[in-house]
Amino acid sequence: MSFISKSKSDNEQKYSLTALLGKISLYICPMLLGASICFSIIYTLSHDEAIPYTMMFFVMEFVLFSFFDRIKDKKILCVLIYTLLLLVVTCISVQLIYTGAVNSGDWRSPMLWFYGLDESGTKQPLYLNAVFIGGGFFIISILYYFTQVRYRTLGSMLCILFPFVIYTRRSAVMPELMITVIFVCYLAVVVHNKLLDPSQPTKNRTLIKIDRSYIITLAIFVSVIGTVTMIVRKPVYISLLEKNSSSFDYALTGDFGISRGSAEIYSRTSSQRYSANNYTGETLFYFNTDGSKDEYYLRRQSYQNFNGDVWEAEGYSSRNSYFYSERNPEYSTNDILNDMQSVLDDNNIDIVDPQNYITVRNGRVYGESFNPMYLPSPAATITDDKILQYIKYPQSIVFRIDTDNYKNSVLDDSFKFYDQTDELYTYAQKLGFKSEDYISFLLQEDTEASGRLFEDYYTAMETYTDASYVSDEITALAEQVTATAESDFEKAAALEQYFQINGYVYDDEYIPEDQSIEYFIFEGKTGVCSSYATAMTLMARGIGLPSRYVEGFAAFEKTDEGDFLIRDKYAHAFVEVYIPGAGWLTFDPTVSDYREIPEENDTSFFTRILGTMSRFLVVIIVAVFVIFSWLSDRISECFFRLRQLLRDPKQRTLRLYANVIKLINFSANGDYSSYTVKMLRDYVYSTRGVVPEKLLQLFERTAFGGYEPTNEEYRNAYAEYKKCYKYLRKIPKKK
Repeated sequence: MSFISKSKSDNEQKYSLTALLGKISLYICPMLLGASICFSIIYTLSHDEAIPYTMMFFVMEFVLFSFFDRIKDKKILCVLIYTLLLLVVTCISVQLIYTGAVNSGDWRSPMLWFYGLDESGTKQPLYLNAVFIGGGFFIISILYYFTQVRYRTLGSMLCILFPFVIYTRRSAVMPELMITVIFVCYLAVVVHNKLLDPSQPTKNRTLIKIDRSYIITLAIFVSVIGTVTMIVRKPVYISLLEKNSSSFDYALTGDFGISRGSAEIYSRTSSQRYSANNYTGETLFYFNTDGSKDEYYLRRQSYQNFNGDVWEAEGYSSRNSYFYSERNPEYSTNDILNDMQSVLDDNNIDIVDPQNYITVRNGRVYGESFNPMYLPSPAATITDDKILQYIKYPQSIVFRIDTDNYKNSVLDDSFKFYDQTDELYTYAQKLGFKSEDYISFLLQEDTEASGRLFEDYYTAMETYTDASYVSDEITALAEQVTATAESDFEKAAALEQYFQINGYVYDDEYIPEDQSIEYFIFEGKTGVCSSYATAMTLMARGIGLPSRYVEGFAAFEKTDEGDFLIRDKYAHAFVEVYIPGAGWLTFDPTVSDYREIPEENDTSFFTRILGTMSRFLVVIIVAVFVIFSWLSDRISECFFRLRQLLRDPKQRTLRLYANVIKLINFSANGDYSSYTVKMLRDYVYSTRGVVPEKLLQLFERTAFGGYEPTNEEYRNAYAEYKKCYKYLRKIPKKK
């Protein structure tokens, strides 16, 4: 009795294991596709969490697939249960997002996290869980429906678009291995659907046949994707700074639907200092000002710490942002100079009059398709009184917020800024403060003005003097260069001038054998603006000057109307040094060779025309290819008939019969070459309702009786063949 029970228990376990394996075999392809999609999405949102979340997602897929299988036959109950689950999942996701926004104290926090604007992006488990639960349930639902209920590979294809959209929104580049895995899993789902689709005859579900329909479908798919890829500006990130793919995440496709020319959100790391040449030379936007300088530096963002290779932005969080406008400005040039005026007057010091050096200029940046989320503008920008129009961050990044139409905010902003004129630099030089003297001077005072000046300078010293990667050799060189300087301003000016007079070369094609900053400074002496700016910033920090590496644009080319024209190749890196009593001043150590304005010539118009025509040519070629694929059998038939004209009546008859066999095999998806003439006659009549009788009789006499047909007999047989052709080519549908 115990043996029977044991045997029964073993059978039950064996049956359960078999059933489990059967389910896994049915689910494995869509589950792998879902897991690859989940991994790619989580990976860009939070690298460290990608693997554990993907494992959880894989388990969740199996559970939901099994559950959906149990209820799918009960249609009404299935709809009710699924609707309830959808509501629960939606509520949980919304609640997580709401809680995260409340905890952060900023309603923009979820959006900033999603777009990668929040430095704490990897530390937002609430938002990550919301995406995982809500997005995961949605993806699993789609995959289940289109792989277990209705076998539609196009529906499954919708899922693989999600990670690409998210990567584009975050201006990230998806790893090639990840793309390969996703598409391999998708092709596995295509095979899965072909094998399991109950709408297909059983004999057609046993294997994937590379037949005419398969080839035509594949050709159309590849052709359409190829056309879209070549014609539509895809999210290829082209460098704006030193032709490097990681510099400004410059996307040729607008992030918010603008046709092209969108330098998207900020980058957490600066550009690489050496890379390939990817400039396009196209115009990004224009800068208009009533200032009189020949060159302006339009800021994108500054960076705080150097990691030995690139610069990194830290402390970048929505918690530290604030709405910014003329009514709510930052402590800037005018405030510093006004407070300095007060302190100097209190001490009866009549060296300079700071008020004479405050020069307010009007500025405007605009473009037809440039759509940044930041405001490219000079240092010390003052925005207008639209309180909700701009937000400001610790790195002095000004972000644009169009409250009415946030996602379609094409660049067209007017502002004011405190111009860093030659007179302002003269004022900074006349002050003649060194760091220690400036601090002592301010500490002697006990006024609100001196307190503000000390706090601002102390913040700059605390934030922008990290010298972790400044070698002793760099420090020694900086001390040597500034040995005769009597003030911080003179030190900064000496460092800037050092690169101009010591044989340094600007070369955007140069790739050194050693890419360290030490090699650039002491041996190579050849590079691009990011190397020059990095070198000066580190040298300045080595001798205690608060300094920061800044990326933005150099405006020096003017239009006939007098506006500055900013091309993608004018992306530029420069340095800002905090000068006691004057604040942040811009210094550009890069040798002047970067100011190369492209020559306009008559061929540029024709080049653009040819470029446009080439895209249309691609469309025409693809269309011809698709049409050729679709009509390949008819084109083949046309060539066959032309070749028949070159043969004698006997060869024509034998070839025509062989072509009949070919058409029947193609239309019936089988092999009827072994049929006798009688068998073929009966089959064709039963399935098509017509028979090319004259051809069959003539073939029998010619092939087996040694008969030599005449031209007239062949023409009669051929005429009958043409009447039957459309039925031989395709089995007529039953009415």
